[in-house]
Amino acid sequence: MVKRSWTILTCIVSVLQHGAILGAAAAPTWPSSSDELEDIMLLNTGYRARGFATKVTPCSFSAEGPGRIASAEWLRTAFHDMATGNVYQGTGGLDASIMFELGPDNIGAAFETTLTTYAPFLTSRSSMADIIAMGVYTAVRSCGGPVIPIKTGRIDATDSGPIGVPLPENSLLTFQQQFDRMGFSTTEMIAVTACGHTIGGVHADNFPQIVPKGSAPPHDFVHFDSTTVFDEKIASEYVGGASTDPLTVGHCTTTNRCSDARVFESDGNATITAMANPATFRAMCQATLQKMIEVVPTSTVLTSPIVPYDIKPSAIQLTLLDGGSSISFTGEIRVRTTVRAASQIASVRLVYKDRSGGNACGGCTISTTQKGTAAGFDDDFLFYGFSTDISSSSSISAFNVLITLVGGGTELHNNNGNGYPVQETVMLQSPQSCSIPNNLTVVAAVRDTQSAPVVDLTLTLKVPQEDIPVPALEKKTVAMIQQSSVGPYKLYAASYALSSSQSQTTKFDVSIGSGASKIVDGFKNAADLGTTCKALSPSGASTTSSSTSSTVTSSSSATSSSTTLSSFTTSSSTAAPSSSAFAYLGCYVDSGNPRALSGAVFYNNAMTIEKCATSCSKFQYFGVEYRQECYCGNALAPSSVQTTETDCSSTCPGNLQQKCGAGGRLSTYKNLQHTPVTNPTVPGYTYQGCYNDVTGRALADTRTASDTMTVGKCATFCNGATYFGVEYGRECYCGAVLKTGSTKQTETECSLTCTGNSSEYCGAGNRLNIYKIGTASSSSFSSSLVSSTVSSSSTTITSTSTSTSTSTSTSTSTSSSTSSSTSSSTSTSTSTSISTTSTTSTTSSVTSSSISSTTSSSSSTSSSSSSSSSLSRPPSSTSWHIDTWTSPSSYHPTSTSTSTSTSSVPTFSGYAYQGCYPDAGNPRVLTGKSTSTSTMSYSSCATFCSKFNYFGVEYGSECYCGNTLSNPSARVSDTECSFACSGKATEKCGARSRINVFKSNIPVPVPSNATIPGYAYRGCYTDNPRVLGDKKYQDKTSMSIRQCASLCVGYTYFGAEYASECYCGNVFKNTPTKLREEDCSMLCSGNETEICGSPSRLSLYQANA
Repeated sequence: MVKRSWTILTCIVSVLQHGAILGAAAAPTWPSSSDELEDIMLLNTGYRARGFATKVTPCSFSAEGPGRIASAEWLRTAFHDMATGNVYQGTGGLDASIMFELGPDNIGAAFETTLTTYAPFLTSRSSMADIIAMGVYTAVRSCGGPVIPIKTGRIDATDSGPIGVPLPENSLLTFQQQFDRMGFSTTEMIAVTACGHTIGGVHADNFPQIVPKGSAPPHDFVHFDSTTVFDEKIASEYVGGASTDPLTVGHCTTTNRCSDARVFESDGNATITAMANPATFRAMCQATLQKMIEVVPTSTVLTSPIVPYDIKPSAIQLTLLDGGSSISFTGEIRVRTTVRAASQIASVRLVYKDRSGGNACGGCTISTTQKGTAAGFDDDFLFYGFSTDISSSSSISAFNVLITLVGGGTELHNNNGNGYPVQETVMLQSPQSCSIPNNLTVVAAVRDTQSAPVVDLTLTLKVPQEDIPVPALEKKTVAMIQQSSVGPYKLYAASYALSSSQSQTTKFDVSIGSGASKIVDGFKNAADLGTTCKALSPSGASTTSSSTSSTVTSSSSATSSSTTLSSFTTSSSTAAPSSSAFAYLGCYVDSGNPRALSGAVFYNNAMTIEKCATSCSKFQYFGVEYRQECYCGNALAPSSVQTTETDCSSTCPGNLQQKCGAGGRLSTYKNLQHTPVTNPTVPGYTYQGCYNDVTGRALADTRTASDTMTVGKCATFCNGATYFGVEYGRECYCGAVLKTGSTKQTETECSLTCTGNSSEYCGAGNRLNIYKIGTASSSSFSSSLVSSTVSSSSTTITSTSTSTSTSTSTSTSTSSSTSSSTSSSTSTSTSTSISTTSTTSTTSSVTSSSISSTTSSSSSTSSSSSSSSSLSRPPSSTSWHIDTWTSPSSYHPTSTSTSTSTSSVPTFSGYAYQGCYPDAGNPRVLTGKSTSTSTMSYSSCATFCSKFNYFGVEYGSECYCGNTLSNPSARVSDTECSFACSGKATEKCGARSRINVFKSNIPVPVPSNATIPGYAYRGCYTDNPRVLGDKKYQDKTSMSIRQCASLCVGYTYFGAEYASECYCGNVFKNTPTKLREEDCSMLCSGNETEICGSPSRLSLYQANA
């Protein structure tokens, strides 16, 4: 007993010494072979998050549903992969051979699920074996366990290894022999067993001799201990006689499969007793789990453990510009804020050396702007971006990073005295490269100092393997052929045929030389390239275009090809392109608080001035910033002032002849074809304002809808009614009275333009622009003339009506658009018939005998052969929006409310149909998140809502998610949900204000309100009008409660809203009203386990006193 205790003590002391050494590890030098894995390990959430940990966060989660615990499966996968290793022969171990061994030794779906989850992270710089090891670190930390040091450099096996994974029925002697083969002592055997079984359990389907089927409802799954986190309970409960471990007690005692008990008792329970102490348990698990993942073949040389960089460059890129006299230098600097508070950083700058290591670059400093925050389990980071042009003659060789602190102090980071190296010998020319269906074309620039260089394009392809869940990596090399000279560089190009899937997953390098002298610009993504190979002018700006076509001649590889790059032409270099559609105003400051233009924002890695102009066509102003960002608005913020033109120095990635602002600088334009959107004057009526709609409708007498709706058309239809109103772009309502509850809202809430005239407002979701008859008009809408002009064409719509209530409306279009549409609407009461028809060259007639106060049936039909975009339905009550490069759906639903009933009930595998519900939208029935697409189906909506318990489809093309039914009215007949789904006509996708609701058969873990140190969660509050007004931020991909708290450091209050918005303040600008918690149900864009408010609903936090 003394000897065993001494062995355990020695193990613990060794572990503690190892921890001290780990804590004192030397700072890493960049770049490193571990850089890709370091990102995967550390960037869990936020900006540039890799998302590796999301599948095991929280600890008890599994995307496969209840009864599965992904963190336990990741830990078990690593053990099973390692367990056939032989330290005496130097073979096997953690080498990813398990992907070829899915069978009797590795029972259950867990291993295939885990490997499938890992597959997207497999690259030439992250082997599957290293990813399996990383899974141990990630699973253990997600469950609250110790940091498992991760070394890299493992090499993947190409075939299965020997059998020999320990099985529950093995004898103690067999266990000891197996673990000895792996290199583990008896003490270590006990420790790794306990550490591996602190999370997870046993499935009856896999091991019925241990857990009989039907004995452990509801999922036939028994946990190893009483908790679902990484702790010592597996040991303390066993020692205390309270174990529920199915491998120590229960049915295993009758089948001789109590393997945990057999292992724990192998040294008289000495080790497992020691591990009942929490600190001892963590220390021994850290040591033994690290040893487990470091059992590798003797041919494998592991690196030092990954240590987070304090400063890490990323996305560093040089690109030769037109004429060759300048090079674009772009990238980002990741700053670890765990060791310095983000609020203490005043600025981050690059101080660089020219290509000879001197200062011929002049000032040699580059400013940066903050791009976003990220976080891992133990570290936080800030990213700073930069984009500048440097001289190609002096160029660059390395840089240091200078951090200036708020107090005036500075930190100079020099990469352990080496500087951060930048090679400018060979450079990928992304603008000149392109990826189109079935073909990848890559262009590189090579310094002409290289004599007869061998320039190669090397691709790493992911090739599927039969019956293997992990693809194989195949390298292909194609010789690049010289094209032309531009300045001090020569251009080389090559092409390669890629399948559509490979174009999304392929990495590639461009290089010169070989062996130790090889110079590489590598690890590029084919998916990041545009679809057009842009021209690069050899002589810089010119006033005329002259063709200088170049031909790419590739090697004779069966999958390479010869390609003529017809886009390699000289074109004029224009910082501000001239156009009859827009005018350049100058370079303006954009402080970001507020934005210079705040109407909408778009992003595109192939941005041009024309693309931004198109995206902002509905706004008076637009501007491009930081190369890839496009902002729109109808007015410039007062804080945005004009600055010198040289400040807007960044080239547009989609057209290097254009300038796209810079960091905090906006190349600003005015839309010369912009027609201000108005609430038009209607003879005989007075505009009342923007009103909310109510249950039963604010104007409830008659209604119609049309894809060519205008304010004048609605006035004509309502034929002298006291009130008429337009809503949701295409809907028209009439009434003698305005129903109680409909009150005036801010004008910005009626933000949709009319489908028939984009220069007029037609309400919004549940918002009406309302008009009231004036004293100048009689009780009928007789002898009135309504005329309006559409800003996007020369269309004039004229409507007339007489006292006999017969009217004719004629619309003529001279637009150059090739689109055409036909729509008709019929509304019928006892004696009423109304029909409307329109085309691009349209005559529309409306005949009415009288308008009844009720409508017994209505139908509308729309067909389209247009390349134009139609409005996609927005969330209601949105006061501002951010958009992305996604074209609105062109789907126009077809509905008939008088359709014949059907006995078929909607079904979808894995879900229970809940019924057809009214969805008036204030609030919506499902408020978690939503989307709209022209390919909507039950499958696509269920996939979109996979993190929620409910999904619902509405209006043919809309999808809504939620964990509760937030505003359920009484279920209505399924015949009222009559719209065909836009992506699958055999399925029904609700109707207008009608939603088909489905509930998952497998409960989904419900997100929660995050706990933030130093703050208390106050609840869900109204935010209309705005409550917190000191600062606001928006991040559509990375917002979380933690990120919002970091952005609002120093403020009394902060709150998250609409999934991606963050607000800060010391006082309430307006008094909010506390709501039900269900009213805040949108998941944070950067962390779907947290709740970030809802539209006009704020998840509010207050600093502790």
